Amino acid sequence: MNAQHVQWLNDYAPEILDAVVDAILTIDARGRIQSVNAAALRQFGYTESEMVGEPLAMLMPEPYRSAHQRFVDGYLATGEAKIIGIGRELEARAKDGTVFPIYLAVSEINTEEGTYFAGIIRDLTAEKAAEQALLEQRERLSQVARLSTMGEMTASIAHEINQPLTAISMYAQACVKLLQMDDLNREKLVDALTKLNRQALRAGAVIERIQRFVRHEDGERQLVDMNALVRDLSHLAAGDARLHGIELRFDLAEGLPNVFCDPIQVQQVALNLIRNAIDAMHEIGCRNGHVLQIGTRIVEGAAEGAVEVTVVDCGTGVAEEHMDLVFSAFHTTKQDGMGMGLSICRSIIEDHGGLLDFRNNDTCGCTFFFRLPVDGDE
Repeated sequence: MNAQHVQWLNDYAPEILDAVVDAILTIDARGRIQSVNAAALRQFGYTESEMVGEPLAMLMPEPYRSAHQRFVDGYLATGEAKIIGIGRELEARAKDGTVFPIYLAVSEINTEEGTYFAGIIRDLTAEKAAEQALLEQRERLSQVARLSTMGEMTASIAHEINQPLTAISMYAQACVKLLQMDDLNREKLVDALTKLNRQALRAGAVIERIQRFVRHEDGERQLVDMNALVRDLSHLAAGDARLHGIELRFDLAEGLPNVFCDPIQVQQVALNLIRNAIDAMHEIGCRNGHVLQIGTRIVEGAAEGAVEVTVVDCGTGVAEEHMDLVFSAFHTTKQDGMGMGLSICRSIIEDHGGLLDFRNNDTCGCTFFFRLPVDGDE
């Protein structure tokens, strides 16, 4: 760089820095601010005189405030970078006390006078708000999909509830007759009441499972036994399968590690795959067979281990012209479908760091499967 270039930088560098949208600061090895650009003043609400010479920690809330100088000292002593040359997301604090999310990138500058650091700070408030809005929209779509699934299963749900209700009515009538008899048989009465209670609990269990599936209040993730999750799901899916003359057959691997996930969302994915499989088999009159296989296994060779859930039907499979559109929003081959089910399912699984995909079987039908990482980041 010649003298002319150096002079040009000296003349125009302040104007260039002030034109940058992101905040730029320089600090010395003691962690004190040496210079700021116009964006930094706007972002934090201070004047230049209020910032220059002050510790950078003034712009940080706890716990970052206490840790900042320790990081700088540690880097100068050991060369081990925590932020410097790497960058990270954290929180900053404006003059009025407002705390907002930022992305901080720090680079080292070595001069004859000593070591300095340049920090570029990007305000992530708008990005985080957009992220949150997207998450809320996805959750609303997921809720709509769950309600839609329950609507599609109305016939099977009514059948599942009607059976215990019919039995309750019969046992109640029997109890009335026993009580009206002169020679009351207490043993028969207790037996009838016990059976009535059992059927009431059975009907209540059906309602409770539906409520738990539809009413997703907190969305908290937890360590989940996938086999237990699939078994619990089988109670929801079994009635629909029976109504269509289909047998659910389970092949659950033993000793599966737990998965850190949202159990209701994962059940939503599995139930959607099972219902699609039932529809695919029912549409062709189950001419290729009546067995729908649901399995779990640990995926061999996965980097950190993954649990896979498979749904294997014996329908017609996915036509070649539809393969690239299977997970596209609003694409459906069903006459009354919305085309959102698989799209939402894929977003749920990917949000868990997993994979949702499919393959056509060698003989007939199709296998849909999803994989979730073992003991994911809590």
